[in-house]
Amino acid sequence: MPTIIQTAFLAEALLNTPGIIASIIFPSATLDLLLVPTIPSSFNPSSILLTRALGVMFLALTPPLLLAYPNTPDAAGKRRIVYWILGLGEGGLVPLLLWEAFRASDEEKVTGIGVGAGGWSRTAALMGVACLLPLLLWRIYVFTAQPSWFLGVSSRGTGKKIT
Repeated sequence: MPTIIQTAFLAEALLNTPGIIASIIFPSATLDLLLVPTIPSSFNPSSILLTRALGVMFLALTPPLLLAYPNTPDAAGKRRIVYWILGLGEGGLVPLLLWEAFRASDEEKVTGIGVGAGGWSRTAALMGVACLLPLLLWRIYVFTAQPSWFLGVSSRGTGKKIT
């Protein structure tokens, strides 16, 4: 039976899949959800490329979750590294998205409509925070309150915990 940490690794990998597919294959649809509506609703090639690049980064960060899933002799080390890398990314993105949500664009100063200066709607930026903050808090919790969850079980089935 999978442990709590194994379930978390697998769930996160599976939940990344729709975003990866959408960002790489349907970048315009992804941008339509994030950006403030414009007329006409077309995106420049740089925006499309950066959206696809973000999808590729998610794609690159998902296999380590799956590689750290099985109980192997080096599972604890893999799991810590994966959580550090993902936590650092989330720790950078959460304040960036909060900044984006609350810095006013010139348009907002005139109209009062919630538009971040970077083009993301305030709602999209806050939804990004709402998605990332629980993951970041979970990682902090595991590192500080439940570090034993990183431990694996020996491959010989003795039940001996490996550090």
